[in-house]
Amino acid sequence: MAEPGIQLEMNFDSNRNRFKANLNEGNFFVLFEANPPSRQADLEASKERLTELEFAVAGIETLPAGLAITDRYTTVDTWNVADYASALSPSDRDRHLVYLSGRGVTRQELLATAGLFNAAGFPNVTPVSGNSIPGENMRQTASRHFVESVHAIRELQALYEGHIHLGCVVNPFKYNATDLLWQYFKVIKKINQGAEFLVTQFGWDMMKLQELRWYLEFRGQHVPSIARILMLTPEKVESISSGKYPGVNISPDFQIILQNELKYSFTQFEAAQWRRIQLQAAGCRLLGYSGIQLAGIERPDKIRIAAARIAEALDEFKHFDDWKKAYLEYLSRAEMAPYPYRFYLFNQLFSQAYPESDPRMNDAAIPAPGWKERFHYKLNRFMFSHSASQAAEEHFMSKKLLVHCPGCKACRLPFTEYVCPNTCPKGLANGPCGGTKVDGTCEVGPFECIHSRRLRLAMWRSHIDELEEHYIESGE
Repeated sequence: MAEPGIQLEMNFDSNRNRFKANLNEGNFFVLFEANPPSRQADLEASKERLTELEFAVAGIETLPAGLAITDRYTTVDTWNVADYASALSPSDRDRHLVYLSGRGVTRQELLATAGLFNAAGFPNVTPVSGNSIPGENMRQTASRHFVESVHAIRELQALYEGHIHLGCVVNPFKYNATDLLWQYFKVIKKINQGAEFLVTQFGWDMMKLQELRWYLEFRGQHVPSIARILMLTPEKVESISSGKYPGVNISPDFQIILQNELKYSFTQFEAAQWRRIQLQAAGCRLLGYSGIQLAGIERPDKIRIAAARIAEALDEFKHFDDWKKAYLEYLSRAEMAPYPYRFYLFNQLFSQAYPESDPRMNDAAIPAPGWKERFHYKLNRFMFSHSASQAAEEHFMSKKLLVHCPGCKACRLPFTEYVCPNTCPKGLANGPCGGTKVDGTCEVGPFECIHSRRLRLAMWRSHIDELEEHYIESGE
């Protein structure tokens, strides 16, 4: 959160934005991720390490590069992202991307931190709703306040139009149709609210990364895209396999590959990861991505190695077919989708780099709502069709009984298929987060994501377009 006393040096060269220029000019850009430390760590020592990372990035001559400063991604209680980022050189802040997490802050606190960044010459900002804390249950997650990224994008665009370069996040690594369609509906909504580029969740299925690019082309959304890539370590393999990274899945085939790699010496395991990053980076460029964001590279010497390896791969692979052959051979043609979930939106992926003018889409086969859901919807519509224009406390007991209303300050039931958005542990109204599990259940419990029910009802009513077109206000 933005705290009294946090100050950043002012940067009045507000017209320069090298990150944005490189994306728009098609220069493949590489971001190296840096995470603010927990409050148990010494802040000044952490800021010194950050300046060392920045110095390493500034010394890269083979391709344009910068840092991506995350916000409350890894731990519950971290130093303020603005305080941490203040270590970065005022003359180079337009090369970097900063994230603003909505977890554990109020709307006013998030906007205050954004104001600090804007005044200090950080023009590139990506708001995120924020992930849950591994191990927390629904009640614990619901006790934390979340500012939805769609709301943050809309407000920041209105406040700083022309002075801020806004990004958004999307998770294309979804393998059941309901989850996947929601991710794409929501990313279009974010673009409509002012997002100018997007960053993906990290994953390993290049067909899913291609699918996202094809979908954006299909929709006429020529938005620069950055693929987030993770440098794996044995510890991270174990954490991902145990479900500690919401929304990140490893297929059984890929798990076998990683287990075999772990049998090698650490040097051989690391070499395998470097080669995988090379193949992912080169593939991203050939699939139309504007850059990558590398997570897990946390030392200056590793940044220099990564930059050199990526530059080699970009030079090695100039044609899609050559890259595809190398990628498939390296993975021994392993299945990257987590069985039994294997939904892809297009059926010609990997046949060519870019889609035809009208690529054929697969049938999503979303199940229709059952009679109980339809009856419940009709009853709620009869009872609460005017609730958005009424005082929030009106019919409260009926809403509590029928839709489990927790007592919102502004009722939005008529806009959400009469599914209360505050029954989502994060209170997200404009669509789900990217953290749902592979079977579509919520990241914090063994129950269906509430937005899956919304999608079924919207399709039954033939109002599917509203899911991406209708902006739903905050209930605060």
